[in-house]
Amino acid sequence: MTDWTSWRPFLIEKKTPESGIITSFYLRPEDGAPVPRHKPGQHLTFLFDIPGKGEIKRNYTISCDANGEHYRISVKREPEGTVSRWLHDEAKPGTKIKVMPPSGSFLLPDHQTRPVVFLSGGVGVTPMIAMLEALADRHTKLKADFIHCAIDGSVHAFGPHVKDLAKLHGGTDVTVFYSAPRSQDVKGRDYDEPGRLSLDFLRQNTPLKDADYYVCGPLPFLKAFVSGLAKEGVPTSRIHYEFFGPVEELLDEDLPPAEDAEPSKPLAARGPYQRKDSEMVTPAELGLAIIGSASDAVVASDRAGNIILWNPGAERIFGFTEEEALGQSLDIIIPEPFRERHWEGYHQTAASGQSRYGAGDMLAVPGLKKDGTRNSIEFTIVLIKGKTGEVEAMVSVIRDVTKNFMAMKELKKQLAEKEKA
Repeated sequence: MTDWTSWRPFLIEKKTPESGIITSFYLRPEDGAPVPRHKPGQHLTFLFDIPGKGEIKRNYTISCDANGEHYRISVKREPEGTVSRWLHDEAKPGTKIKVMPPSGSFLLPDHQTRPVVFLSGGVGVTPMIAMLEALADRHTKLKADFIHCAIDGSVHAFGPHVKDLAKLHGGTDVTVFYSAPRSQDVKGRDYDEPGRLSLDFLRQNTPLKDADYYVCGPLPFLKAFVSGLAKEGVPTSRIHYEFFGPVEELLDEDLPPAEDAEPSKPLAARGPYQRKDSEMVTPAELGLAIIGSASDAVVASDRAGNIILWNPGAERIFGFTEEEALGQSLDIIIPEPFRERHWEGYHQTAASGQSRYGAGDMLAVPGLKKDGTRNSIEFTIVLIKGKTGEVEAMVSVIRDVTKNFMAMKELKKQLAEKEKA
């Protein structure tokens, strides 16, 4: 099945416990056809029909390398998690679920050349397993460090598998931290270091000047190591991370621009579209005139999310010229930790033909500029549909509201200080 753009029925083939709280689910298409080869680190979007709860959407990372036959997800059982409890307690081999194609940009490139350091906490290990499997299969000359943090052996998933992969790869050093090891957990067998991972450990044991860092885990873990690595001088272009949690919690993270980011170039002055004989102006020409002279960004993308229209306003807001932007993925203007949720919504909108953000409704999100810095933007979208009613493209009208965002942030800070006083 090559044209996979909507919900596709899959069956759970088998369940395998990985720890006391994490279980792996092997998934095959109901029709028995092959599955597209995903990139290590990507995720799947699911639609679960849970009795008494209705249909619920969730994202889960693919925890295995591509094989063309099946996908594997590894899910932590959350005490209050409707879907995770249902998967662990009720779902069984033969259970049907609906799946969207692999997506996401937290991934190991096909042509990785720099050393890699994998940092994971808890269930954040899942994308790292897919990456390590790919490393052992296709990047045998690459140097890697695999560093994982867990509470103890009862919740530590994939321990033996990681050791086997490291041995197979031959160039991977594995270090496991247990923050509270049990009496039956043996140092040197089950884990390597008691306590918590620190920046000092990374400074002494990983190549800060050369490596790409892949970080995944809960919010405190990310805040400690994403910002910590940046402060240690690691360019943000070499810090890749995926966030499991509300994206709003990362909005106040102010990271410096990537060291190798190219500064924006000065823009040539462009005046509005003019024509003497207004009676001869067609609707198409009026549309082009408005798009060309608008101070807001007007960005259109095809069904796959590649940019097909980029107006001067977009160049002013994001810094990329039209030539640089056309044909590129929308990822060039989306900060990395927000891409997963963006693509989940994008693919769902393309499949359903409906969006929550239209008819003047505005969505406020962070944007990414060419120089590596972030701005605050608001946007609304228009769906472009073909004769069959399917979404063929999306047009976003985007406004830079960074000044307003910063003013509101400062006001909140002042109010908080007054309350403390």
